[in-house]
Amino acid sequence: MRSSSEVYHEVAQRCSAYDKKDRNGSLSNAAGSEKSCLNCKHFAEEEYCKLDLYDPIVKNL
Repeated sequence: MRSSSEVYHEVAQRCSAYDKKDRNGSLSNAAGSEKSCLNCKHFAEEEYCKLDLYDPIVKNL
């Protein structure tokens, strides 16, 4: 189930493994666009966290 962009933002803010993808698909932790699961290298195109961290974080929101 797809979450709202606000939930993806809140989860990314609380995730210690967040690692931002840049626009070209390469990895970067540089400041820029807002943190979101949608722009994390661990978030699959099928909209799930490859590290299985999304659900535990959402549970504690």
